[in-house]
Amino acid sequence: MENKMDFQTFKKRIELLGVAYSIMDKVPYRICSVKGDVLTIQRESTENYVDISLKELYDYYKNAERYNTKIARKYISGYAYSPAAAVINELVK
Repeated sequence: MENKMDFQTFKKRIELLGVAYSIMDKVPYRICSVKGDVLTIQRESTENYVDISLKELYDYYKNAERYNTKIARKYISGYAYSPAAAVINELVK
């Protein structure tokens, strides 16, 4: 099993991403902020903002064997599966 980063490193790396792309249609998600335990991103095609719990996102990162929207549903609340999968896929490149 690969070596996974700790939570603080995970947060810092997400902040540095700047942008992540959806898996299916490569739509850009702009990383707006990481404040406390919330990641705010913006889907550039709609300009809608989405908040994702960093604790849920980290749980997804640590425990899932693959990162896609179907698996993200098990870890991420709300309707933020696609941006969550996009962020994790960008992070592990």
